[in-house]
Amino acid sequence: MFQLMLSGFSLGCIYSLVALGYHITFITSKSLNFAQGSAMMLGAVSLLLLTEDMGLPIPIAIMGVLVILALFGVALERLAVRPFVQRNSVGWVLATLAVGIILENLVQLVFGKSPRGMSSSLVVDPIVIFGAGIYPLELLIPAVVFAIAVVARFAYSGTMIGRALRATAFDREAALAMGINVNRMVTLSYVLSSVLAAIGGILLAPLIGVSSHMGFLIGLKAFAVAIVAGLGNPAGILITGILYGIMENLVGGMFGSSAKEIAGFGLVILVLFLQPAGLFSGATLRRI
Repeated sequence: MFQLMLSGFSLGCIYSLVALGYHITFITSKSLNFAQGSAMMLGAVSLLLLTEDMGLPIPIAIMGVLVILALFGVALERLAVRPFVQRNSVGWVLATLAVGIILENLVQLVFGKSPRGMSSSLVVDPIVIFGAGIYPLELLIPAVVFAIAVVARFAYSGTMIGRALRATAFDREAALAMGINVNRMVTLSYVLSSVLAAIGGILLAPLIGVSSHMGFLIGLKAFAVAIVAGLGNPAGILITGILYGIMENLVGGMFGSSAKEIAGFGLVILVLFLQPAGLFSGATLRRI
């Protein structure tokens, strides 16, 4: 059971990381990046192609992946979100979903249907902790996610760009009056959202393999995590994602994979029935 909890903790950190992408775009533009799961998949596929097929060193390949996904975020916001937001239309919902579906099928055409494994020294020899075997990568994942959360927290409050994002999130009209380029901040939010998803794909690829359809369910669960926690509360999203990962791993280990999906999404429905605004919805943005 302890091993299931450790693995679930790592998986929950991935859910939290991807879910934070939904949070960033929502508070900045009141829109959601429903291509988030596909962005995670693109990050994993890009890493595999750059390392296994092109032979690039891991650090260079990772930088390349982050650049690719940053450009993807820019294109997504400019082409699939901004035109609809400017018309006060919710067409961005279908547009971002469509981009995700198109991307998944394009990758399938080029990459193929069969999953491919990705070699990594971090998933070869497990480390034994209190009798439970866990791969070093599963210990690295929480460290990376928490480091990102700490850096983001300080950048959000201690840099000019962070303050501009906060101002845009709190009041777009006031931000415009202060001379902040709101459109640029919204584009940046989609860049950050896509980059977070890419990091999730990079971390997860050696553990579960790489395929064109690997991002759909993870993106859906990350969205559930964000909704259950409350889209406006990043700390709540981090906690909820970890708890969700542990819960579903325990249920899956004891009752099978089908049971964990039933329990996970059933719990989401129950929580939203009792607390529609989310478990951590009490926190609100303050004027800066």
